[in-house]
Amino acid sequence: MSLPTANEQEPRKERERRRHEQEILEAARDLFARKGYYNTTLEEIAHHAQFGKGTIYNYFSSKEDLFCGILNGLLDKDSEVAESSIALPGSTREKLTAYAKAILSYSEKNADLFHMIVREVVQLNFLEQSPQMCNLRDHLHKTWEVLAIPLAQDVEAEQLKPFDAVHLAAIFDNLLRLHAMQPFRELFWHGPVDVDVMAQSIVNLFFEGIQQRGQSK
Repeated sequence: MSLPTANEQEPRKERERRRHEQEILEAARDLFARKGYYNTTLEEIAHHAQFGKGTIYNYFSSKEDLFCGILNGLLDKDSEVAESSIALPGSTREKLTAYAKAILSYSEKNADLFHMIVREVVQLNFLEQSPQMCNLRDHLHKTWEVLAIPLAQDVEAEQLKPFDAVHLAAIFDNLLRLHAMQPFRELFWHGPVDVDVMAQSIVNLFFEGIQQRGQSK
């Protein structure tokens, strides 16, 4: 039986690397949520992930790098959701509503994760210290550029006011993220949250400000 070539082995090695990286991120996410960023050590993360501390450094250079990995993983997921939502048939309003429902539903199911992120970002003053290192802006712009595609078409068709489509996408996405974060959501909504109602309210509020007068909803 012939041995696998280097090219045949590479996909398996890459899959294994991604799996180990994900296991480390999940361990860090769990410990950060339970103990906080400052109170969690790399040794504890390694133990929780069932790796040696040295193995952690094969994937992440520091605890801060791990936190970046958690943030960027969420933003990458948002970008994937944006792409699938924009690919759906229907109007721009319907596409953005689908995106909003998916993001709000995910945040509702992972409330502990989002609560941890808000808490640690505020405590660490993270967005001022590390946006370039984490490439947060690049990840956010990737999502905004996807959301901007149907918005640009509607601006061109004079269905929306003549704003820059990427700026419109950023405004919509930030409005959505504010409601997706559990601590802020409680400021606007009382009692159980109906994701469909919340998504529709956000979309309606957004389009109320940018739609050309005389255009139908």
